[in-house]
Amino acid sequence: MTAPARSPRILTPALRRRWLIGAALALVAIAFLFPQLWLVSLSLKDRGAVFAYPPQWIPDHPSLVNYVFALTATQVPWYLWNSVKVAALATALTLAVGIPAAFVLSRERFAGRGPLLAILLAVQMLSPVVLLLPLYSLVERLGLADTHTGLVLTYAAIQVPFTAWVLKNFLDAIPPALFEAARLDGASRMRTLWSIALPVIGPGLAATTIFNLAAYWSEFALALVLLDSQARFTIPLGVFSLQSAYETEWQLVAAASFIGLVPMMAAFVFLQRYFIAGLTAGAVKG
Repeated sequence: MTAPARSPRILTPALRRRWLIGAALALVAIAFLFPQLWLVSLSLKDRGAVFAYPPQWIPDHPSLVNYVFALTATQVPWYLWNSVKVAALATALTLAVGIPAAFVLSRERFAGRGPLLAILLAVQMLSPVVLLLPLYSLVERLGLADTHTGLVLTYAAIQVPFTAWVLKNFLDAIPPALFEAARLDGASRMRTLWSIALPVIGPGLAATTIFNLAAYWSEFALALVLLDSQARFTIPLGVFSLQSAYETEWQLVAAASFIGLVPMMAAFVFLQRYFIAGLTAGAVKG
């Protein structure tokens, strides 16, 4: 008995839309992955291969000598430590201020709340580059120029409005019945925030933390203006300082750049499920 012939698969509008979305996402992924692959290719070449024509994606004699030199004969490890310190402290300070602010903006009703929310939203439209001159003047008057303390405070001041606004949206999605039950049980506002709100918005908190860490880790313009001593440089400034006005060892710069990317790539790989869960939770308000 012969099996019935299979009918050709009909390309429905939903299936066609899914294929188009998949193709668009693949193109975006390739666009972001292309520079990283070229960076790795450069870092594995010697100086002659860097300027070879036509350029080669896969070097004939790949070597890790540039990575060894960057980690042992330059200040790249010190730049990494500075970035870890600045990014961790700035993120902790941002969350310490942003979480209570978001809780108050979400659950409390007070005079001026609407204009304050509008101001927080408007502040996000200003680029920090526009504020470089007044920020430097303020930091210098406080005696914090060329210090990591000044850089951390500046980073936190810029990111607190964004952090508070994002976390407020997550807090708005929590059913009011949870807070009413806590109030009836005699819980204080701080206890309610710590024991009820934070566990519920955990994915959103993780997503915000990762976003802030990545922003602080890769920030260049503010660090360039506020830091003068090379010993205090973060990894973006450190990589920039490896360039020369006359002759730059681009294979060394590529190796140092990729070393600077590894910590954030590793952090995202380990925390990606929390990041994706946070983005998904923030997309639904219930």
